Amino acid sequence: MADEVVLGIDPGRRWTAGVVRLGDEALYGWTVGPVDESGRLSPAAVDNVVDMAAFGRYLIRVMGEIQTSARHAPGGRIKLACKVITPPVGRITLAAWLIPRQVVAGVLGFAPDTMLIRPDGHGKRRPVTEHYPTALWPACGPRRNRPATWGPCEAPRGERDHERAAYDIAGVAAGLLEPRY
Repeated sequence: MADEVVLGIDPGRRWTAGVVRLGDEALYGWTVGPVDESGRLSPAAVDNVVDMAAFGRYLIRVMGEIQTSARHAPGGRIKLACKVITPPVGRITLAAWLIPRQVVAGVLGFAPDTMLIRPDGHGKRRPVTEHYPTALWPACGPRRNRPATWGPCEAPRGERDHERAAYDIAGVAAGLLEPRY
């Protein structure tokens, strides 16, 4: 795991996050959401699941961050890993399942060798301060602890839960990449 640079991606309906991870270090991260026709951040922009233009705008933003992430990796090369979206349990809106699943499909279309990582409570290890790098700790004040060189964190209160999940996803993927003897 120590020499594999992995971009973990946590796809979401309103927020998708990515973290470039090398060993236990978080090198770069981002959280982006959908935008309206004017390009303004609008988490509700993808509520209408048949509005493919709105989804396209969201996916373009995610793909842009994936490309930017490679510039923050030693050597400029990263392996992609994305959480796979499984069928919902219980009653949820169609958009809550369909939009993240479409993000996964878009990532696979962009990079077919993306590793798919099953859900497993990613980002939920506690206490956060013992299990995650400082950059992924909860925001205290205006985005405190977050490196100024990182990409956007568009979550309304600077939440980093999706980024912590992306960090864990990258770690699982890096572990799968280790040589087996």
